[in-house]
Amino acid sequence: MLDRTLLDELTQPGFRLPALTNWLTTEVWTMDRYREVGEKPADYLVAGEGLVHHRETLLTLAGESLYDELASAPPANRSVRAFLDRCPGASVVVFDGCSIRELPRLVRLAESSHRPVLDRSYGFAAVPSETEFFISQRLGLGLPTISPSALPGRRELREQGIKAYWQRQPTQQFRIEEGSESSLLWVRFPDMRFMDTAAANAELFDSIWDMLEMVWMRTVQMLPASRPVLVTSDHGYIFLGAGLSDPRLNGVDRPLEGKRYREFADEEPLPLKKAGLWVDPARRLAVVAGRVHNRPQAPSPSNSVYRHGGLSVMEMLTPWLVLGPKE
Repeated sequence: MLDRTLLDELTQPGFRLPALTNWLTTEVWTMDRYREVGEKPADYLVAGEGLVHHRETLLTLAGESLYDELASAPPANRSVRAFLDRCPGASVVVFDGCSIRELPRLVRLAESSHRPVLDRSYGFAAVPSETEFFISQRLGLGLPTISPSALPGRRELREQGIKAYWQRQPTQQFRIEEGSESSLLWVRFPDMRFMDTAAANAELFDSIWDMLEMVWMRTVQMLPASRPVLVTSDHGYIFLGAGLSDPRLNGVDRPLEGKRYREFADEEPLPLKKAGLWVDPARRLAVVAGRVHNRPQAPSPSNSVYRHGGLSVMEMLTPWLVLGPKE
């Protein structure tokens, strides 16, 4: 509901992101609200996305500065390199495509693993919110724009004392010995599920929520017990089920050829920045911004309601969970 307090928050000058992230992590994506919906993951997803849709739409009507905040550089201490500088020899687990809505589940799994939570916060995806751009823009490890499957063979990581692993399937398990090296474990879950035919309905989230425990056991639980662990993600995702997109933005993706972002050649004219379309002239990049339910021409999954690549609250904000050694 739009009450006086919320109206003042939406219209006052200054940064919008701190109040928004506090609301998301203390009122929307919490275990209390999960219990309120009967501990049904799909209901938790749909009800929460409804709240986010309402708030994000109000914020964009009041002004578009939110997307500039989401696209700006994150705090200097919110990178993998900064974490490893503070905790030499520590481990990092990146759950590809995990969002802040899964943060309460990750905290519960950490507690069951007897690892204390030292820092519970949020990270940022890159712009566009795609894996390869995150690797070059946000890790802080001097890597180019590459696929995570290429990480284990990268010289840049070996020279920084980092051993990388790529988990292709949730059942895959690694033996990670304790030593002087840091570990970077990239997990293809849950992003791999967004390509399923089941990604056209909310019930897919039930299996994502449940499968996180198995994936956690084969990743975080296999790391050296005496070292801290950072659990984070490269990007979140926006759920665009019925009634959860902004109809004012229909068709805004036409200059992007049906995609959620597009890089333009030097000889091509850039589209104009407008509601639903964020443009970076320096990078010659245009990205859908907000609750845009576009319909990609190709490749599949054109019917998926789980999307990333754009610039929205749920695509850009990711878990940032620092765990201490096992107790």
